[in-house]
Amino acid sequence: MALFGGAIALSAFLLFWIQPLIGQVILPVFGGTPAVWATVLVFFQGVVLFGYGYSHLSVTRLGPRRGAILHVVLAVFALVWLTVMPIRVGGHASSGLPEALEVLRILVLGIGPPVAVLTATTPLLSAWFVTTRRRDAGDGRRPAAGAREAGDPYWLYALSNAASLGALLAYPLVLGPIFGVSRQGTLWTAAFLVLVGLLTAAAFVVVRRVPTTTPVEPTPVEPTPVAGRPLTAHPTRLAIGWRRRATWILLAAVPSGLLAAVTNFIAADLIAAPLLWIGPLALYLCSFIVAFSARGRRIVPLAVAMAPVAVTVLWTPIGSAGGWPILPLIVLEWAGLAIVATALHGRLAADRPPASGLTGFYLVQSIGGVLGGALVALVAPVAFEGIWEFPILLIAALVALALTAPDSVPDDGAAVEGAGQSRRRLNLRPFIAGARWRLLPYAIVAGGLALTMSVDGSIALPVAIRWFSVGALLLLVGGPPRFLALATALVLALATFVLPKAALIRDRSFFGVTEVVASADGRWIELFNGTTVHGTQSTDPLLRRTPTFYYAPSGPLGDIFDRLDAVQPNAAIGVLGLGAGAIAAYSQPGQSMTFFEIDPVVVEVASNPRYFTYLSDARVPPRIVLGDGRLSLREEAAASLDLLILDAFSSDAIPAHLITAEALAEDTRVIRPGGVLAFHVSNRYYDIGPAIGAAGAELGLTVLERRYSPTPADAAAGAAPSIWLVASAAPAAVEWFEALAWQPVAAEDLEPLTDDHPDVLRFLDLGS
Repeated sequence: MALFGGAIALSAFLLFWIQPLIGQVILPVFGGTPAVWATVLVFFQGVVLFGYGYSHLSVTRLGPRRGAILHVVLAVFALVWLTVMPIRVGGHASSGLPEALEVLRILVLGIGPPVAVLTATTPLLSAWFVTTRRRDAGDGRRPAAGAREAGDPYWLYALSNAASLGALLAYPLVLGPIFGVSRQGTLWTAAFLVLVGLLTAAAFVVVRRVPTTTPVEPTPVEPTPVAGRPLTAHPTRLAIGWRRRATWILLAAVPSGLLAAVTNFIAADLIAAPLLWIGPLALYLCSFIVAFSARGRRIVPLAVAMAPVAVTVLWTPIGSAGGWPILPLIVLEWAGLAIVATALHGRLAADRPPASGLTGFYLVQSIGGVLGGALVALVAPVAFEGIWEFPILLIAALVALALTAPDSVPDDGAAVEGAGQSRRRLNLRPFIAGARWRLLPYAIVAGGLALTMSVDGSIALPVAIRWFSVGALLLLVGGPPRFLALATALVLALATFVLPKAALIRDRSFFGVTEVVASADGRWIELFNGTTVHGTQSTDPLLRRTPTFYYAPSGPLGDIFDRLDAVQPNAAIGVLGLGAGAIAAYSQPGQSMTFFEIDPVVVEVASNPRYFTYLSDARVPPRIVLGDGRLSLREEAAASLDLLILDAFSSDAIPAHLITAEALAEDTRVIRPGGVLAFHVSNRYYDIGPAIGAAGAELGLTVLERRYSPTPADAAAGAAPSIWLVASAAPAAVEWFEALAWQPVAAEDLEPLTDDHPDVLRFLDLGS
């Protein structure tokens, strides 16, 4: 038990250590977009499918001896692969593939073989464990302590998920802060070497105790029923139909898809940081631990009962997330995911086959995991204009619960009444049955959220109250699970396709949903990415050349260009982040301007005069470079710019790799003597001025800040509150901005962000 359990635990720990580590390595290559995390999830789910398929074939076709020898050979090959293709796989995306496929290509080449070995270890060693213990029993040996578990190896699956959870918790609390990104690769390779030793020892045990080369079927032992659902008797030679397999796939696919969808939903309104990715994944793993452990599965009935409430609460903020206070939003999404995943995985565990069908069960389950993750990461960005996968998955969760619910039994004489009166009138009792157990927890959660939003003065409160009321009505009449699924589907279809304000254009790429809408009064055209405004333009032909919103001449950007025009009329200007192209309105004859933008949809929209004319009206046509700003700047000549503007932080998914000490050093390389770095740092949730101030201080830069609140007249002309920073090593530039009342950024005793420790979450400002 120590050998097999230890190898399984270590393999799971390594698998879920490398997952956030490799995601953090790849993230900067693709501009810090949250979609990277979803694609990384799909990769790991796909490799799990491959590993489970390989383990199933090994057990059923090769037999224990040959399968054990083959697995050791593959583990040694994977170890050699790590020395040839080290974990540090950052760099330019250069294959020309779509972004999601490029992420998958980098992952396959960097860590594909070792991860495949890790994913196959749990089902393979679980089968070996049962086989060797059966051999002990046949030889008359006395089984070791814990032999009661020998016939039902699913406890090893719970052990595997517990070790995975341990790795996820250790990453942000221990591994990341102590070792950083660079040293973790070496440590991970050393730990993988230890695993190869354990696998070799386990294979030796198998070869010594099982001399036959033919597959050995373990004795089937029936699992314990879960959530009140009776299990059918399965014969020794399993004959599992496709309908049952399809149910397993559905029960596995929905939680997997929700994991990616919830992660995207939170990260799009916050930041693509490992901690925010680890939270949902940790809860997802906990649901497996609960469902597949003897003690944990006692919680499943409660999760099943609460699942309709959780699904209903989950969809209420979909249309107005931008106005929600952040902590309640995170708690809401994480708790809802945990409840729904536990309910569905509990139903899945209740229908698991005997031990002789273990590897096949894992294989089918992994197919569901891949399908759910692929829907969010690969299909949705291509097939959907908006974030439609989230409501689709929530409806699918209710459908899965309805399809796997045990047959209901009438109570309190309802059957007698129905027999005599159901033909004459509608019987509403089944619809409101159990309503108080649904409405009471829902009222507590919804009321608490509404109270929090009221205290915070959230602008989304009226919308939230309306949707909370709709959800309460659905739960009131949602007694029949199939009716609740159908009614919720109708409401979400209405909310997704009918009620939203019509957009002039809505398109989606790997980097998010871009939307152009006209303001209610018709005075402005607005560009949105997710819930964040990225630029506006007046519809008045006389005013369309005047930059608005964050870029108004009366604001900090006006100060920056006033100085530039005064001291360097023929300046070269670089801008990271295009938006609607408003900064192009500042260009003057003799100047040159280059925009660096990662999202091709944003470039397409900003360049189309049907929506915005800043670029087409510019006095000097700007150059546009498509790609991540930091990587693209490396291709620019040293000392080639007089002004570099970094306008990539107003969106809530902050690209942290742009504000590390190393990033600022690269920025200063392209700035001429006397030049200025400018940062637009307006943000709902983060105060990143101190992070830039600390990094600038290390480089000998003086960092100044201006927090702008427009006058009523300026606001009527389209100006919006904004926060800008300037950084320069030139005393004359610093004196210019100080004369305009720009203030030094307080960054004393602060450690700057680094590429090894990009822990931007410490600059989270929940009070903003």
